[in-house]
Amino acid sequence: MKRHSWLTLAVLVTLMVGTSYAHGQKSTERYIPIGQSPGVSGKVTVVGVIEAVDPNARTLAVTGWTGPRVVVTARTRIWIDRSASKLSTQPGAFGDLQPGRRVEVKFEDGATKSAAEWVKVEALTP
Repeated sequence: MKRHSWLTLAVLVTLMVGTSYAHGQKSTERYIPIGQSPGVSGKVTVVGVIEAVDPNARTLAVTGWTGPRVVVTARTRIWIDRSASKLSTQPGAFGDLQPGRRVEVKFEDGATKSAAEWVKVEALTP
């Protein structure tokens, strides 16, 4: 009976720790500079430079990404990465997504990879 209780406790703790990491990663993602998200950057995200923007279709073409254009929906969070200037990240808008700017994109659905869950765009240097 004691062995069963310890096993149950171990499983619960493992589940709680794994869940809190994922939740913590999601809530702090905006503060992590482009390309530096542990376990995310370059694995489930695309890092590149914006080649073209279509404001009417709300899409981006990103260098290094051979898939379809990235769709920026109303749910997509856009952040301006100001870490190079040692400043905190700030919320952005579709207008901040301009050709020539470096971005990191995470997709809502890892299989279709079309609609962006979030986009981090490098701040313009003064």
